[in-house]
Amino acid sequence: MNEDSNEAEAVNLWLEPLRDEVLRLAPWNCATNYNNLSLLKSAPGTPENPDEGAAVWSKAIPAPPWAYEYGYPSDCIRPLWIVPQFTTGFASGVPITTAVTGGAPNFWNGPPVRYKVAIDQDSEGADIRVILTNQQQAILAYIKRVTNPDVMDQQFQQAWVAALAGRVVFQLTGDKGLANLKIEEANSYIAIARAGDGNEGLTINDVTPDWIRARGILYPQLGYGADTLFDWGPSLSMY
Repeated sequence: MNEDSNEAEAVNLWLEPLRDEVLRLAPWNCATNYNNLSLLKSAPGTPENPDEGAAVWSKAIPAPPWAYEYGYPSDCIRPLWIVPQFTTGFASGVPITTAVTGGAPNFWNGPPVRYKVAIDQDSEGADIRVILTNQQQAILAYIKRVTNPDVMDQQFQQAWVAALAGRVVFQLTGDKGLANLKIEEANSYIAIARAGDGNEGLTINDVTPDWIRARGILYPQLGYGADTLFDWGPSLSMY
């Protein structure tokens, strides 16, 4: 990596940008992280801002129609969902399955909360990334910028290596055929990971019926798991 060579220069150029690009392209369990968001602004009438607001919107409050504005985590590659919070204690009564022997916590039950990634300006006028939502005390599930290879999934490592090989070989030799062969290999690992990682754990796939969608209501299709119906966008681009 420290060599004074074209190969080292190419690898150093592509290594970290490709890692982050591959992280965005699949629901990698090895990179899924949860964190409390830092509140930046709240709308008038919320517990954090109980004062009555002005009739005209201003930059001092979140962009409409959102109630809260949070800071975008510095290590976030891609937001997944905001965890719903209903502080109602513990469920009681007849368990839903015979496997349930005690109370089931339902602090965080329900569909994921809607959000919007946007930009705003800080006190000095510089642009910053923010997350807009109506969830109080928001918890974000997101793909984290993982830099430690020891915690990386093997499929992620192989996709990263194959993608790196494709970009580097094209930069050094201009061989599109060989470069596309390696990128196609990386895309295969990514496709497998989208299905494999997405189906691990608890996945809820609730689809809004047509007669409800016709009335302008669309509930999120994503539950507690980035399943294969989640739109992860395209794969790595070919030459």
